[in-house]
Amino acid sequence: MEKKYHPLAEFSKIEDIVNRTLDRTLSGGLFPDRWKKLVGEEIMPACDLIDRGNYLLLRAEVPGLKKENVEISVDETSISLKGEITQSNEEKGETYYRSERTYGSFSRVVDLPAEVNPNQVDASMSDGILEVKLPKKKSSKAKKVEIKVK
Repeated sequence: MEKKYHPLAEFSKIEDIVNRTLDRTLSGGLFPDRWKKLVGEEIMPACDLIDRGNYLLLRAEVPGLKKENVEISVDETSISLKGEITQSNEEKGETYYRSERTYGSFSRVVDLPAEVNPNQVDASMSDGILEVKLPKKKSSKAKKVEIKVK
């Protein structure tokens, strides 16, 4: 069964695009990185969602994330990624001229365009890219029903 179209879900996509655009545009201008660290910047891994016919493939950029620090939850219509990127070596007494890498917890939910089988999901991670293979459910054909208008 295919997922029903929900017009309000489009607003979520638009919000994501606007947030990413503003993050990239303003990160070095009005809101320098050092200010973000003071107020607690939210980490949002960039994701690609690809339809490969029988399955969906989600790729998320998670540089520095160890596989034991990621939690993946899947239901039929969405996938949730949670994790924590930790600083490997905290160097005391060092003078940093630049500190641009981000550390901390993240959480992200991605709505899926088709129903998937949560029990058959497979995940792997290599070179800072998390890949999650989400097999699609076999869709049952819609029945054609004639309705008589009275």
